[in-house]
Amino acid sequence: MANEEIVELEKELEELRAKPSDSELVSVLNKLAFAVMHSDPRIAEAYAMEVLDLAENLGFPVEQAKSYTTLGIINLEAGKFTEAISCCMKSMEIFEKLGDMSGTASVHATIANVYWAQGMIDKALEHIHESLRQKQECGASKDDIASCHINIGACYSSLNRLDKALLSFEFARKICEECGNLRQLAYVSHNLGSIYGKKEELETAREWFQKALDIREEMGDKKGIASTLCNLGSLHETLGNNELALDFFVRSLELYEEVGNKRGTANTCACIGGIYTAMGRFDEAEKLIKRGLEIARKLKLKDWEILCLEKVTDLYEAKGDMHIALKYSRELKTCLEEYMNEKSMEKIAKLQVQFETEKKEKEAEIYRLKNIELSSMNDQLRDALTHVKKLQGMLPICANCKKVRDDDGYWQQIESYISKHSDAKITHGICPECMIKLFGKDISREKPPS
Repeated sequence: MANEEIVELEKELEELRAKPSDSELVSVLNKLAFAVMHSDPRIAEAYAMEVLDLAENLGFPVEQAKSYTTLGIINLEAGKFTEAISCCMKSMEIFEKLGDMSGTASVHATIANVYWAQGMIDKALEHIHESLRQKQECGASKDDIASCHINIGACYSSLNRLDKALLSFEFARKICEECGNLRQLAYVSHNLGSIYGKKEELETAREWFQKALDIREEMGDKKGIASTLCNLGSLHETLGNNELALDFFVRSLELYEEVGNKRGTANTCACIGGIYTAMGRFDEAEKLIKRGLEIARKLKLKDWEILCLEKVTDLYEAKGDMHIALKYSRELKTCLEEYMNEKSMEKIAKLQVQFETEKKEKEAEIYRLKNIELSSMNDQLRDALTHVKKLQGMLPICANCKKVRDDDGYWQQIESYISKHSDAKITHGICPECMIKLFGKDISREKPPS
């Protein structure tokens, strides 16, 4: 099915080159780059680079961003992680300027894969969860949602949290079968095989790997085929079927070399070397293991470097050359310590970030509560002020009857004026001086009769 799609796209490209329609040409080139990415990454890279030039000159930023994402994936497969991240960030910048959340979500997913390939699982999970959040927010397709759950499952599998990984993959598998997405279904099947292998349910694992292999061979996905063949090789090695394991490994290595996947090449070289050691084919084992070790060190792939050092140590022990075996054993110890230190530093850095984040959150909460308290006090003050009325300015008052003239020119009793213009409540009484005038004496001071 994938091959038919590629053939149709290539035919369409040929027609467009004869009678170019700029926007369609750029779109088809991008689709082709993505379609052939796993089967022929060199051609995919050529298509993607052509898109970059055309899209920039013609003003098609979305196609330019898509091309950067494709180049990020190609660099990831080649083990060029720095270049992969660089391409992804360029793509992210364009999508963010355009406000294209669907685009940024896809870039987050690719960045997650880059970190996953380097064993930086915590960072991978951060990006894939962000990708899932954005895809759900912008109403992405079921295929896109399944892709996120697949990647989450792969991360949990790497952390050996197998039950959580199974839940993610089973959720994704149902969506893939419903949508008929063979590429994703093959990936899910492959990973289910890996999980059941870790659970030591080897026959179930073999069945899932075989299902993945059948789909990938139908699609012509060379990189995917290589990966599944390698896992089948490891499975049969565990079962003690070295001849069958070797056949799977050799076929895997040929495909990894064909598509230029350095990470897969390093791993498979080490695996074949281990089989050759078990068979007593020491010269062939030494050549392949050292080749894998060279690639792993060049690409700074600590996990594969450790694997190669384990295999080469076993090789020299099997040969009886304990001096060289000890040399590689010491290198293995150093590599393991460096790897663990890197993991520890990553954990410390993460905890530091978490601490700083929590500290800022607490400071923000204190500031928020202080603002609430201040706001409450201001509200109380405002309420108090609304109940305060002031009498101010010149107040005309009759010198004889003591009536007051209001702003409209009307004269009224002073009691009425004060009641109207303030919250004071007026009550009446007689002052001592008036008491004497009225009654001849101040009767308020006299004691009532007993």
